Amino acid sequence: MDHVSKNFEAGNALRKGRVARGYSLEELATTTGLTTAEIVAAERGDNVPAHNVERIEQALRYPA
Repeated sequence: MDHVSKNFEAGNALRKGRVARGYSLEELATTTGLTTAEIVAAERGDNVPAHNVERIEQALRYPA
């Protein structure tokens, strides 16, 4: 699997986790201290800083 596919799958997992836990983009942004644009970028699978992904994972209680 190539780098782009892995990023896409990881981003999709973040989005599914957010939705499953009932978070809106705005709520997750408030919880993580990130902007909604930063969360959307992570969910799209864009190349984002690892600490942004970690903050989202912590808020969503990943791995769980």
